[in-house]
Amino acid sequence: MSKEIHITSLVVQVLPQKMAEVRQQIMTIENAELSVNNEVKLVVVLEGDTQRAIMESIEIINAIPGVLSATMVYHQSEELKEGEE
Repeated sequence: MSKEIHITSLVVQVLPQKMAEVRQQIMTIENAELSVNNEVKLVVVLEGDTQRAIMESIEIINAIPGVLSATMVYHQSEELKEGEE
C-alpha cells in the first residue's frame, strides 16, 4: 500500500479576547503550524498521512473555545514514493 501526504491550510477566525488561548491550543496539535496571525485571524497549516487525520485536526480546531470558524482554503495530497516521508 502506498503512503500519502496531505497538506491543508485553514483560515481560522477567532474572538480577539481568546486569541492567545486559541494559538496555544493549536500549537499543541501534532503537525499543525501557525503561518500568519493577527488579532482576529490565523492561517494554520496542517500535515497528515490521511485525509481523515486532517479532518480530525480541523474538528479539534473548530471545537476550541473562541474559534468562530475554520475554513479550508487549500488542500493537496501526494502519493509518496518508496523511502520518502
